[in-house]
Amino acid sequence: MPLNKLVKVFYCCSDSVQDEQMRQKLENHLKDLERQRVITKWHRGMISPGREWEVEIDTQLKTADIILVLISSDFMACDYHWEVVIKQAMQRHRTRQARVIPILLRPVLNTWKVALDNLTALPEGERAVTCWNPYDNAFANIAQGIKKVAEELTDPTFHIKKYSQQTREVVIPVLKAAGNALIYIIRETFLYLFQPSRTRRHRRVSKIPIRLLVLIAVCGMFIRLFFQQSNLSGISSSNIPESFLSKPNSTLDSTQKVNYTGWIWLGIIKNSSGSLSVGKPLIVKQENIEEYPSIDPPVVPSPGAIVTLKYIVNLRKEKSFASEILNELQRGEKLVILKIEPIAKPTSNSAYIKLRAQVRKCNHTCDK
Repeated sequence: MPLNKLVKVFYCCSDSVQDEQMRQKLENHLKDLERQRVITKWHRGMISPGREWEVEIDTQLKTADIILVLISSDFMACDYHWEVVIKQAMQRHRTRQARVIPILLRPVLNTWKVALDNLTALPEGERAVTCWNPYDNAFANIAQGIKKVAEELTDPTFHIKKYSQQTREVVIPVLKAAGNALIYIIRETFLYLFQPSRTRRHRRVSKIPIRLLVLIAVCGMFIRLFFQQSNLSGISSSNIPESFLSKPNSTLDSTQKVNYTGWIWLGIIKNSSGSLSVGKPLIVKQENIEEYPSIDPPVVPSPGAIVTLKYIVNLRKEKSFASEILNELQRGEKLVILKIEPIAKPTSNSAYIKLRAQVRKCNHTCDK
């Protein structure tokens, strides 16, 4: 995204009066970002008279950079939001064309997480806005989170700067501790060599090893903390620009060698006597883009085959769509097929069979 482009924020909100009032308050907290020409907004109330609202929502949704899903009981009760808007928003999120951010306005069951791929919601700690006192604290927290995402989308070096800042916060205390340790060693060495009293020199020598052991232990703790912090705050591959990921010496090389095993969506085949023959084509149903084949080549692979992902998919712990998400696999990643199974037992009345595959993420030993 160009640095001079405004980040378009799309508000996806129910029509209830309470939700609309809370959306307006959030909009007020983001007003300063509008003045600074960081973001621009769109919501349903901006549809001009005489326009078809469904067409207008579809058009604005396709051009949004940040999609705010304002979750409440009224929002969850609207079929149009879940069957149309959310599906299209998540499709754009999975292909990295937009960023979906759930906003919890009022307490609800967390069943919304399945449709939104277990995305982390705002405010912080996923406490609904109505659980904060006053509400302004929650809206300020949400606005801060949206500001970070806007900066991330407009600044390609955002993650590098963030990583550098986190590293600096650990390195500086370590360097200070190392400097203090060096000064202490020099001072004790000087006293040992030039102290005129033999008795005091012997007494001081007897104390040096204990102090040094304590000092070494403390330095070791700082160094260990430094490496742990470096690993925990490492740059996430899901947020780094592709141009940075393509560098062969990227800091992600070590994490890319980790194996992940789980289940992914594979595609659908025509039900011809319930056969799962290897090489059978995975068909494309134009009416539902979420059922597109996820692998290349788009055929039923054999166990042990190596395939390439065509788009971003979720790696799940079990075959079920509702099972825990282990990782987000990126387009172009290579996977080893372990097992292929239908999602549900096919019947003679079924026109199609939906397939899932158990896979292992390739490491450096996979064939290219």
